[in-house]
Amino acid sequence: MPLSRSAIALSALLLCACSGRPLAVAATPTPVVPQYCALRVEGRWVVDAGGHVVILHGASLPTLTEMAHSDRQAAQRLRDLAEAGARIVRLPVDPSEIVPTFVPAAVSPFVEQANALGMLVVLAYRNDPGETLNQQGEAAEEWLRLVLTYLRNAPGVWLEPFAQPIATPKWRAMNQRMVDVARGYRADNIIVVRAPDWLRDTSDAPLVGDRIVYAVSSLDDWPLDVAPFILTDFDGAGVQAVQDARVWSIATEAVRPTDLAGLWRASQPCE
Repeated sequence: MPLSRSAIALSALLLCACSGRPLAVAATPTPVVPQYCALRVEGRWVVDAGGHVVILHGASLPTLTEMAHSDRQAAQRLRDLAEAGARIVRLPVDPSEIVPTFVPAAVSPFVEQANALGMLVVLAYRNDPGETLNQQGEAAEEWLRLVLTYLRNAPGVWLEPFAQPIATPKWRAMNQRMVDVARGYRADNIIVVRAPDWLRDTSDAPLVGDRIVYAVSSLDDWPLDVAPFILTDFDGAGVQAVQDARVWSIATEAVRPTDLAGLWRASQPCE
């Protein structure tokens, strides 16, 4: 059976790092952890090792496979974002990309380059809302375990187990499960939880555990004082509101980096 275009692109991607150089694919977990400052969550804030509040801004990217198909490769996009002042990038990972060698061969080099440019990386698993709840939960957990095999405790890597929120009463429990899995691996990577609708009910508390931040697509009606929040899908409008709320932000792919350079350069650098 002929290979699909996506399969061919993924095969090519696994043979090259972001710089275009050939990769030696690791058969076992690599002990090398990309360097970045250590961050932790304290109440409503993300802080560095010295206890100083860190608020970063940046942008979303296409998947590595999508970028491999485009006229702007991942390495160039990272350089462009860094030059504009971005301090964080969100990289979605599609289920079609997930093979045992994908993290060491493609994701780790991307993370290393982003961290070297001063940008933190959020790896977001692109769950399929068309699947059942159990299927989505199992797939997210499998992805999380694979990533943690190679990037556990990498300070410049945050993990978002569900890129797409799921409308279900079990949403809180599904995310709590992902936090528990990560901590069961003794991983201190910060976990990003998408659309925590239960927090709109004042009787409900944040998830149990530390190093958790919440991602929302709007700042309206969220209890921003209970935990760190990231405004995702940011379209560039309302910059002052973002600054006043003192939240992180991740712009959409459609926003031009130059339009947000002022906000991005105001980010407290993670050093």
